[in-house]
Amino acid sequence: MPRINVISAALAATLAFAGLGAASPATAAETYETGAKAAPAVHCAVEVQPVGTTTTPAQPVCFADRASVDRYLGAVGTADASTRTLAAATTSLGTVYSDINKGGSSLTFWGSSGCYGVLFGFSSLPSGWTGNISSAVGSHGCWASLYTTTGYGGLRLTCTPTCNGIGSLNDKVKSIVFRPTGTFG
Repeated sequence: MPRINVISAALAATLAFAGLGAASPATAAETYETGAKAAPAVHCAVEVQPVGTTTTPAQPVCFADRASVDRYLGAVGTADASTRTLAAATTSLGTVYSDINKGGSSLTFWGSSGCYGVLFGFSSLPSGWTGNISSAVGSHGCWASLYTTTGYGGLRLTCTPTCNGIGSLNDKVKSIVFRPTGTFG
């Protein structure tokens, strides 16, 4: 299950102004990693860059519910350009889930456009998500290709666009590519 990360002060102020509140990192730490009880589902969003981009990967921003992720994605498109690498509106490329059938915690990947002619990817998944994916779905013209090693290697499964379960790759995914519908890689 993913850890909740701290967001930048400027983006936090924007979210607070927009009526959104990111989940507190302490909340996740108190329930996650203690083993005392199961952690509640956490829902996150992260910006993903085109494959081959050399910028530092973004860190996920997490919330207690999916509706907050949707509001965040709407608000981030209007955030001050200094808080993000892209000033364009956001487009959801796909979502991965910690449980089968799109259950449990979720991580929604977003970019500046759909996958029409562009490959987006994370060559190494954000902290807390490596080895914690059990289902996935692509959106806005994207299929999600899941890989068992970092750098887009090892065994691969492409969700066309939905994988309610990922079979032998369950809890083994370490990198992901969002590719145009109808393409495999």
